[in-house]
Amino acid sequence: MAAVKGLPPKRKIEEIEKIKKLISSYRVLALVSFQNVPANLMQNIKREFKNTAEMRVVKNTLLNLALDSIGKGYERMKNHIKGQIAIIATNDNPFKLYKKIENLKINAPIKPNQIAPTDIVVNEGPTSLAPGPAVAELQMVGIPAAVEKGKVVIKSNATVVKAGETVRPEVAKALEKLGIKPLRLGLETIAIYDGVILTPELLKIDEKAIIEDFQNAYKIALNLAVNCCYVTKETAEILLLKAFNDARKLAINVGIAEKETITDLITKAHMQMLSLASLLPPEALDEDLKFITATKVDKIERLEKKEEERREEDKKEEEKKEEEAIEGLASLFG
Repeated sequence: MAAVKGLPPKRKIEEIEKIKKLISSYRVLALVSFQNVPANLMQNIKREFKNTAEMRVVKNTLLNLALDSIGKGYERMKNHIKGQIAIIATNDNPFKLYKKIENLKINAPIKPNQIAPTDIVVNEGPTSLAPGPAVAELQMVGIPAAVEKGKVVIKSNATVVKAGETVRPEVAKALEKLGIKPLRLGLETIAIYDGVILTPELLKIDEKAIIEDFQNAYKIALNLAVNCCYVTKETAEILLLKAFNDARKLAINVGIAEKETITDLITKAHMQMLSLASLLPPEALDEDLKFITATKVDKIERLEKKEEERREEDKKEEEKKEEEAIEGLASLFG
């Protein structure tokens, strides 16, 4: 029986229903481009997604119709459909999915007359090439190569192709000899839908920078809590140690004799005695003090200088803590 005029063929209707069923079975939908992805790599990627997602190559027109039919915000993804499209349906976190797609890319050599997607830089250092014609070939394309101790080395970093430029055949050959694979082959994420549309610009996360931000925030919060004497599991030990040191300093300054301060008090009294003795005339001292003051004046001065430096350091540390506490407050309240 002939198809009803004006309706799409039955096979297309069936394909649209399959796409709708696939998308509706999962929470997250990703549109990816597989342009220039070799067939064997495509198969490997599908195997990697086997247990966590479903991947399907679709025709753009049929995908448009399926998205319109599903509605629920999915139709907004139509604006991102272009080129050779595949869809990935999953329940994974969109950021985790994007990271996995990126990690499945492989390094590949660039071919003659291809457009460089980014600057191609040859870094300085030794190579595995043996001396011979290779040196001249590298030099001809602007790579500063030389022979050192029987090995070909690159004398300095060199940008041989800038982003957007066409790669000359001789440059492609030189890069291949050096084992440089500047291309990253794999799926390119176009957009991911999880109630909202996320593009690669939003999905790219510098994990190292985020970890550093959390670490800095933790340090600022900890410092603020310590300076405010706010007791938590993380600050209790620090606050107790600080209180002990403050109490010990106070006890030494006012002359309270305890097990923890007696050694410091005796040392302090001894230093004061020697300092006083150094100011008195020799006839006011007994023989022992004369000998001690004659040999230890320099030591006393050094000890006094060291004590003064310690006090300055303590003062600076207190000022630093106050500044950090202020910074902590500023960070908390914007």
